[in-house]
Amino acid sequence: LQLSRNIFQQLRYLSASNSIQSTFSGSRSIKQLLLHSMAEQRQSEQLQFVNRLNPVTGEMEWTLLPVDYDYRQEIACSAYGDMLHDTARNKAYYNALRRAIERMPRPVRVLDIGTGSGLLSMMACRLGADTVTACEAFQPVAECASRVLAANGFLLNNGSDSRRPPGRGVRLISKRSTDVNPDTDLAEGALDNLLVAELFDTELIGEGALQSYQDAAKRLLTPNAVVLPWEGRLRCVLFQSDTLARYHYLQSSPWRRAPGADACPGLSAPLELQLSQLMPGQDFQLLSEPFEVRRFPFGPPDCLANLSGDDVISVSVPWLESGLETADDAELTVTGCFLWWDLLMDPWPEAELLSTEPAWAAAGGVAQFREHWMQSVHFFPAVRCLYRDQRDSLKLLHWHDGYSNYFDLLPDSAASPAPPAARFCSCGIHQSVSRARLAETQDPGYSSGHVDWIQSVLELCPTDRALATVGDLCILPHLLASAAIDRQPLLCVEPRRRCREAVIESNQLLLPSARIVAELPKLAELIDGGYGGLILLAEPSFASSLLPWDDLRFWHLAAAGCPATPAPPISVHPNVCRIMAAPMLFDNLHKLRAPVGPDGCEGFDLSEFDRLAEPAAEATWSRLESQPLWEYPGQLLAQPKLLLELRWSEHFLGRHTTDNKESSSSSIQSKLCEFIVNNSAANGVALWCDWFAEVVQQVDANEIKRLYPVLYSGLLPVKNPAPDRLGPNHWNRFRRQGVLMLTPGRGSSPIGKDRQRLALTANYELDSAELAVSVAP
Repeated sequence: LQLSRNIFQQLRYLSASNSIQSTFSGSRSIKQLLLHSMAEQRQSEQLQFVNRLNPVTGEMEWTLLPVDYDYRQEIACSAYGDMLHDTARNKAYYNALRRAIERMPRPVRVLDIGTGSGLLSMMACRLGADTVTACEAFQPVAECASRVLAANGFLLNNGSDSRRPPGRGVRLISKRSTDVNPDTDLAEGALDNLLVAELFDTELIGEGALQSYQDAAKRLLTPNAVVLPWEGRLRCVLFQSDTLARYHYLQSSPWRRAPGADACPGLSAPLELQLSQLMPGQDFQLLSEPFEVRRFPFGPPDCLANLSGDDVISVSVPWLESGLETADDAELTVTGCFLWWDLLMDPWPEAELLSTEPAWAAAGGVAQFREHWMQSVHFFPAVRCLYRDQRDSLKLLHWHDGYSNYFDLLPDSAASPAPPAARFCSCGIHQSVSRARLAETQDPGYSSGHVDWIQSVLELCPTDRALATVGDLCILPHLLASAAIDRQPLLCVEPRRRCREAVIESNQLLLPSARIVAELPKLAELIDGGYGGLILLAEPSFASSLLPWDDLRFWHLAAAGCPATPAPPISVHPNVCRIMAAPMLFDNLHKLRAPVGPDGCEGFDLSEFDRLAEPAAEATWSRLESQPLWEYPGQLLAQPKLLLELRWSEHFLGRHTTDNKESSSSSIQSKLCEFIVNNSAANGVALWCDWFAEVVQQVDANEIKRLYPVLYSGLLPVKNPAPDRLGPNHWNRFRRQGVLMLTPGRGSSPIGKDRQRLALTANYELDSAELAVSVAP
């Protein structure tokens, strides 16, 4: 053990070439790892070994990554780029700073907390602030901000610059504002009188804005300081939706049969969505007018002391008559509330109101797209019943803990002045699956579709085969039982111990004829039990899957325990996976990775930020991202095409046998997939998997192949060609799709007037279970 520690300590700090892309599995010896790394040693970049989960194979693997890979991942996953492309936000901050600097008495001393790219500090300098101090705790971003400020001539400790007045500029401090020493860190050791910050998230307070403001008010600001934004306002609307209720409440089999499921309050965390993509009257029914719930006064500083969050606010609900169309004595359910917020930017009468409201609540039905500030869905501890004659007594309760907002709907007499106890999932189900997966398993169409294809397949399969299901919280055993199919599953392969113990066993969700196992046993064990083989069924769905093809994990599991014979005694369904591709012109999704450019943000040069963000995204995403495309509308530029077809029997069966290990190919190459696009150049490619169960039926002397659709994880099938404009109803809402972002110079190429050619190739590596998609020249 000590020798291993010493060797890995050396490996961690080896300098190696940028070109190293090797992934080391746990089966390799320490000596092999060391020799390989030393052979590749270079002086260009320090790398380290990181133990990471392969989402397809389920194995922990050693991967060689740069020592700052976690910083890169943080930058790539952030919404910095999206914020900088938010023109409404940028203009609102600029105008608020302009009014403040023009109307405040001199000197105007600005403190910028969480400066990020340095944009707000540069605005303050350009508008004539006397001093500007900027704080940024995240070291890579602080270094980038320093380069951005220097490139624009605003970095104070970079010598004189003709682009700014003498002595004026930004004093950059690479630390948290709570660690700032006012005597040594602030300009001239004097308190600041203008605070500007953007510390908000979807819930407004989730990034610690209240704590940062309160600390600044106590130590860093003058008593009469102006705080920008001046005030935050939470706004809500109550709704009823069977569709959204499935994301939280346990309503259908098998989850509802679990003991205590009705009493489980679920998770208190909200569901963040692009609410503009949900349609009133179709996806939900509004029960109230939008109304204000609470105000957070950020300024003046003495108001911040009253934002402790230890009180519960009770708010009357402005019910909509049109939303209460039941009889007087009939019951109506309230699913939850939608939340968004407004910012009053400054204390003057001309102050702008910056809102995160969805499009259907905005004037004119148009709202600014934002990924960094979405909207949220808050569910109650239980579905609240609403009687028409009792509605006036119901109050919406709100409280917060400084980081999160909480809501409930109760009669005024039941409201408590103290915040209720924290809510925790008591059934284990909410903690074991994502909300999208929970909604999928409770969707009636999803369940009935699986029953249909399984019945069709089993009718054509030999009756002496054992039946098994595999997946994380797989619902197929319960669907088979409820559909009264004669052959019940013998094995339920549940790879995750937490699901087996905390959900299936503790909630008594075991079926009488099935046993739960952690892994698929060797086929010989089943044959010895009197069975002629195995039929392995999957939805497929695994919690570790990030991209659509990661659900191929069940083929890898089956291949590891299955020998290859002339007549394979194992049938796997679905056994055909078609990876589909379609060129897209996204309305907004591309902005998450689009460069800002030298003049792309209020006239400031943010090229240095692009040089930080683009390599970080490239290293983190490998150009393939996972996105729920139903939330991101766009134009379909050409009909979808098959990019790569994978087959269980041809590509996976028998790979782990001794005879095939040397002869079988380790990768599957696609043919050239070419699109001709009219008028517009694509800014992205949507990728997904269509799953099928193929069964060969013997009819007389002929073999007939029958193909049954199992799951469309991307575009849903339509009788006619898919429409040009794609909205939320065209995509599978429960699954994430893959996205290949295209940039100028690395995408489609012109082939004539108003015509573009886009060609793709794909390669699936069987050993590493990775898919690479490239744009062909």
